[in-house]
Amino acid sequence: MLTYKMASISVRIHRAVSWLLVGFFFATIITGYGQTQNWFVDQFLLSRLHRIFEWFFIGLLLYHLVYTLWKVKIKSAKLVSKIQQRKGTYINFLRLVQKVTSWSTLVIIFLTILSGLNGYVWFANTFGTLVPFSWHRQLDLFMNIAILIHIGIGLKFFLMRRKVRKKIVDIAIVATTIALISGAIYLQIPKNLPPPPTPEGNVPIEVNGITYKFNPESMISVRPDLFHEGSFSLFDILANLESADLLNMEYHFDAEMNTHVIDSIDGETGFWYQAYYSGGWWERNVFRMDHYPWKEKTVFRVFKEDFSFINNVYSIFTDEVSRRNANGGSLIIPTVKINSQTFTETFTDVLVTAHDLRNDTFQNGIITAIDVIMSLGDQGLITYILSWYDEIYDADIVKSYWVDGINNDIASGTCGFVYEAGDWTYQRFAGNHIHIPQDFRILNSPLYYETFWICL
Repeated sequence: MLTYKMASISVRIHRAVSWLLVGFFFATIITGYGQTQNWFVDQFLLSRLHRIFEWFFIGLLLYHLVYTLWKVKIKSAKLVSKIQQRKGTYINFLRLVQKVTSWSTLVIIFLTILSGLNGYVWFANTFGTLVPFSWHRQLDLFMNIAILIHIGIGLKFFLMRRKVRKKIVDIAIVATTIALISGAIYLQIPKNLPPPPTPEGNVPIEVNGITYKFNPESMISVRPDLFHEGSFSLFDILANLESADLLNMEYHFDAEMNTHVIDSIDGETGFWYQAYYSGGWWERNVFRMDHYPWKEKTVFRVFKEDFSFINNVYSIFTDEVSRRNANGGSLIIPTVKINSQTFTETFTDVLVTAHDLRNDTFQNGIITAIDVIMSLGDQGLITYILSWYDEIYDADIVKSYWVDGINNDIASGTCGFVYEAGDWTYQRFAGNHIHIPQDFRILNSPLYYETFWICL
């Protein structure tokens, strides 16, 4: 009797754990896809939540698999035999599929979790070449499909125990499972891919809902004070289209903001822009368009924006120029923060000087965001490591220097440093945190610069 009660309690605990596992499974994939699909504003909080849910999911999953595979004594061969004999074909088929998805899930999740550990420096340094992080992204679709099928069958058996055997319920379970699997497949399809150039080398862009084409080889920059010949900004694309009478745009240079301003396009006013490089996505920005360098596979669009936003941005641009003039032309950043893996430092009134790291693109003397780190190094306040990357994961056109180490914290696997700079009003994804590599982001005189450690 006692053994029976213990077994009954064990079954109830297992079932409770199973449904708790379902909850953490969905929490894990939602936060995971939330990062890759840019669903939420605070990507850094999302990254932390994903890690927490992931560990709960792993722990509950291990319990569930051990219990199911070693306690539930249903032999696959016996199930196949019953199906062949047409004994309880429907139920036994579901049990067989449930068994198969259990084992396939076990194998896939083991490899997915193992490769996901590249987010931890100690693992990436030791096993990263043997178990690359790319597996984590490549296998998760198969993992999700196996688990969703397993959950669907588990839900069917749960309802059968509750005496729910209506056909409409079965149809709903199948339809929901298929919809969730279709959604998982859809989310794996690359999106926001840059449009391919035409055979003549022309690249399409969108301006106020209309597609225009330009040839990068023929671009001339209206900011030769910033760009070397052969390099150009996003604004240069519009200016060149206008000079070729392909775009009806009026504009002027505003010295007080150190940028070109679009007065009108086709007689309409109030335009702003968005852009992203290879592997990126649309993101709000408060960055000067004639400072934003073009590179291969850049996606670019110009659209109508709220006047209050544009006026606020222009006010910040004016403040930056005034602040730099007040400093005699020197770039002095009031607050520089480093929130690293093992330490946090804040520096005040940091003088930043040009190191001409990218004088292949910019004129000598142009200061970029990476000069902040290099200037702190010059002043003996930190040590740092820079590394050149031609590509990073899905971004196949990077071709920039990355800050790979500050003091004793060295980037590895999916962990490393990201940065932002600007006015406090537009912190994080409000507009300052845009994915322009540090060596490609010209600085005027931001109120703050921050670099922080993150594991994706």
